[in-house]
Amino acid sequence: MGTTRRDLVKNGIAIAALGLVAPSFLVKSAYALTHGGRGDRTGNDALLGDPASSSALKKNILVVVQLSGGNDGLGTVIPYTDRAYFDSRPTLAPRPDEILRLTDTIGLHPNMKGFKGLYDNGHMAILQGVGYPNPNRSHFRSMAIWQTARPDVNEPTGWLGRYLEAGDDDEQNTLRAMNVGNFLPRTLWTETTLVPSITNLESYQFRTDGRYMGDPSAQVDAIHHLCEHTSHGSLEEYVSDAAIDAFASSDMLKSAVGRYQTTVQYGNNAFAEGMKLIAQVIAADLGTRIFYISLGGFDTHANQAGAHANLLAILDEGVSAFYNDLEKMGKADQVALMSFSEFGRRVRKNGSAGTDHGTSLPMFVIGGNIKGGVYGNNPNLTDLDNGDLRMQTDFRAVYASVVRNWLGVDPTKIIQGNWADIPLTLQTHP
Repeated sequence: MGTTRRDLVKNGIAIAALGLVAPSFLVKSAYALTHGGRGDRTGNDALLGDPASSSALKKNILVVVQLSGGNDGLGTVIPYTDRAYFDSRPTLAPRPDEILRLTDTIGLHPNMKGFKGLYDNGHMAILQGVGYPNPNRSHFRSMAIWQTARPDVNEPTGWLGRYLEAGDDDEQNTLRAMNVGNFLPRTLWTETTLVPSITNLESYQFRTDGRYMGDPSAQVDAIHHLCEHTSHGSLEEYVSDAAIDAFASSDMLKSAVGRYQTTVQYGNNAFAEGMKLIAQVIAADLGTRIFYISLGGFDTHANQAGAHANLLAILDEGVSAFYNDLEKMGKADQVALMSFSEFGRRVRKNGSAGTDHGTSLPMFVIGGNIKGGVYGNNPNLTDLDNGDLRMQTDFRAVYASVVRNWLGVDPTKIIQGNWADIPLTLQTHP
């Protein structure tokens, strides 16, 4: 596809007009591409990984769970033997006898029984103290840093977008990556690739009148007609090519749902439904390798105890059901799930029975081929950085390890810099 983000930046009005006939995901994705900012890039050739290594891990799937708002890491992975923890949070900390103990010193929030089962069975890694130098407390900026893996600049492309542009897998696949949600996260922004954002199959279709119902050719002709009359030839090429892909992947998805059957019970909430949709697509073997889903509400400045407990229950229920589903379909070894949040929370509770924006926090990596356990040391609550936890691991080292050992691509082409390997996977790079 010859058109790039820079071409689309000049065509924002035409993209808005496409809302009359184009699929909603396509308009949103194209709009995101036009607003990603400009930036000099070297082209796809600089992103190509080693073909031999990519083929060895070609079937591995990565699911990224974004916890939006700044998850309280200390209230999630709890240092239950540290008196300073309870002293800092006298009304927020769970009762010691309710904490789900993982080791002699740390445990999980009481609402994370499913996560505890995954840990006990060796399928969950906990990475302590993950963050980045000179942390930013702005939700927008810090999330952008995690999503682009570039703390130093305002990077227009996302780290998984750059992975997609590396072309390590089947470029003919019309559904190489998928976001579950209304808006495409910056993580998946690329120069040339549109990734669909899907909330359900009903939304993954063309806005059309009755004349074009079920007629891909007529619908694409309508898009051609609109673009021609707005004099945006490059936009026409870009959107019509993506539209054809959309029809093909929409048909694949509908067929996948028709074949999917499971005895696993998912929760009655949007996150659980999103995890089930991901399971449906994985079960169908459509070749989709990257999935992204978000769970919001973690900005717990006030009345944190109940709100955070509810969010962790939703997270636990959705991920646990998803993993059980993977096991039943025999695909747990093929999938790794990784969670992150833009920052953690302060150690000491505030005056509103909540916690304010902090810095580092734990990450979870879950899967049948993940080397379970705790990576790093427990947070030191008596050696703080101006009231915040000190960083132990740069998140870019985690990303680089996942890209190298799970997705089979040279991470230096995607994550700037050279990062020490974290041996998270049982299935390692050859």
